[in-house]
Amino acid sequence: MTEAPTVPGPVLQAPATLEERIRRWSVYQPWLQEDPVTYFREIQEHAPIVWSEELGGYWIVTRFADMEWVARTPEIFSSSVLSIPAHQMSEHKQIPIQLDGDDHRMWRQALTDLFNPGVVNHFDAQLREVIRETVASVADNGRCEFIGEVASRLPAEAFLIFFGIGREYLKQIREYKDWLLRAIRQAGNDDEIKAANRPLLQFFSDAIDRRRVEGYEGRRDVLSRLLQTTFDGRPLTQAEMVNVAFTNMLAAFDTTTAMISVVFTYLAEHPEVQDLVVQHPEKIPAVVEELVRHDPISATARIVTEDVERHGVLMRAGDLVLVPWGMSGMDPRAFNDPERVDFERTSTRQLVFAIGPHRCIGMHVARRVLKLGVEEWHARVPRYRVTDGTSPLRRYTTVRGVSSLDLSWDPKEES
Repeated sequence: MTEAPTVPGPVLQAPATLEERIRRWSVYQPWLQEDPVTYFREIQEHAPIVWSEELGGYWIVTRFADMEWVARTPEIFSSSVLSIPAHQMSEHKQIPIQLDGDDHRMWRQALTDLFNPGVVNHFDAQLREVIRETVASVADNGRCEFIGEVASRLPAEAFLIFFGIGREYLKQIREYKDWLLRAIRQAGNDDEIKAANRPLLQFFSDAIDRRRVEGYEGRRDVLSRLLQTTFDGRPLTQAEMVNVAFTNMLAAFDTTTAMISVVFTYLAEHPEVQDLVVQHPEKIPAVVEELVRHDPISATARIVTEDVERHGVLMRAGDLVLVPWGMSGMDPRAFNDPERVDFERTSTRQLVFAIGPHRCIGMHVARRVLKLGVEEWHARVPRYRVTDGTSPLRRYTTVRGVSSLDLSWDPKEES
């Protein structure tokens, strides 16, 4: 039996053996919150597919090639279940991420152009300006709690821009989202979760109604485009448009915040990399991509639709499968020396945004927010550090990130 690896920092006691750690594996385990990567790496080397008995039991695919196989075989691994334990967030499946087969294909065709690089470029100047304002709001203070004041605000600002909703609604949508997450944690069943969604669903319905009144011809924001989009030859219904907006908000806010949080935590702890991005801003995309690979973010679920065997493991119809996409970046079969941060990697192919037909539809937006966030922060605050006496508060769960990051800097050193 394999003994537990030594993990730095304050963690709760992990099970003593590898077998027990596999059996007890869950993204919610307290002993995994500070550092799940060290423990996951040993499972990754142990077997490509393992079984956890937590939360009713489910399979975990541990390696890059097997995650890609799951992603490219949607007829066997359905996206109708996205979380473990399984929850239905709303009355209808989330469009398009919970759909399969022809329904998913047709919705992807209808929606993909709403988030393509051309649209992202169209809103670039507006996005840069709100990021610059966000940085300016804290720059003179010499200190901030970065997650609450910056990292969680930027995806919300970006969402409002791309969906054509006024910035005056920023506070309201952030409060709704935070309230929803608290309600989900406290909910006893899916009906309570659906009830908690209603204020946000109404928020988006009202936004669509305003756009109808204001006019949408010639506009490139998502709500305007939804009002002109067709599905299977017909206009979208109000409920479908609300569904798309709600789903994109859920997918974008926390995931992008988590990406920003892990990137800036690493930068705050490595002043030499701060200098690199200040002196060579053209390297920022490579820096961001490598840090997101190195600090795994996302994990979602699939449900098996028919019996299938892989690596001698039989997965039966109805079984749940955890796909920790972010952990694919730590697989030595896909990346040479994956634990080393290397901004000169020639291969940056990773699965943080998944792959195949369910690849993240908003990945271009997320990457642009990250790039501009790093650019504009370092243009104003070129040198900073984790505040003395504090430590980043890390969390695991389905979206791994940093919940609290206190940063300090000398305002006199601002660029």
